[in-house]
Amino acid sequence: MKFKLYVLLFCVIVFTLTAIGLAIVYTGGLALTFWSIFAYIIALAGTYAFLVQPLLTGERKLSGKKIVLLTLGVTIMGAIVTHSVWTVISPQWLFSVTTDKSTYSLGEDVKVTVSLKNLGFITHSFKSRVSDPIVIGIGTDLSQVWYSPFHKNTTEFSIEPGQNLERTFVWNQTIRNPPDVGERVGQGVYYIEAFIPDVSPNGFIGVDNIFFTWTSINITSI
Repeated sequence: MKFKLYVLLFCVIVFTLTAIGLAIVYTGGLALTFWSIFAYIIALAGTYAFLVQPLLTGERKLSGKKIVLLTLGVTIMGAIVTHSVWTVISPQWLFSVTTDKSTYSLGEDVKVTVSLKNLGFITHSFKSRVSDPIVIGIGTDLSQVWYSPFHKNTTEFSIEPGQNLERTFVWNQTIRNPPDVGERVGQGVYYIEAFIPDVSPNGFIGVDNIFFTWTSINITSI
């Protein structure tokens, strides 16, 4: 009975150390590196002293080869389980911006569609600094000429697996920024940036973003 308990505890500890190690790698816990290494050294030393030694020298002892095979098997199992759990709970998003055409005539309405799709296996949530999370800005290489209206109000949004959070904007090719408010833009290439602002109160809207993507259009005289 004591022998089986030692084997069970050994398997549980190896499984747990594997899961914790992979969790640190997956979450990018660089700040925990020193402490995780220190904890691993202590855990490994304790495991060897209190479990491996009794398994090697007890009445119903295991050979070194069996200990290695048992360790390898439990480690692989721990890695598979941890990776599977991480895959299920980890957020996976697709953030995209499209227009109904790639080239527009001067003065023609530009329809912009922005979509955030949850590609994960469970419902995921995020918080944005604005009440309707998606904001777009349109401009040239030199400056921004138009942006969608927004209201600063921290709001949480949840999206079920396979579902979209989608917004459609229509730009009539006028300028929103002073001193040329209401004037029409000219010919050229215009860049459309779509983003969801983070909840960070620092800086202007569009500086710190949870999601960001862009596309471009061409406005001609024809």
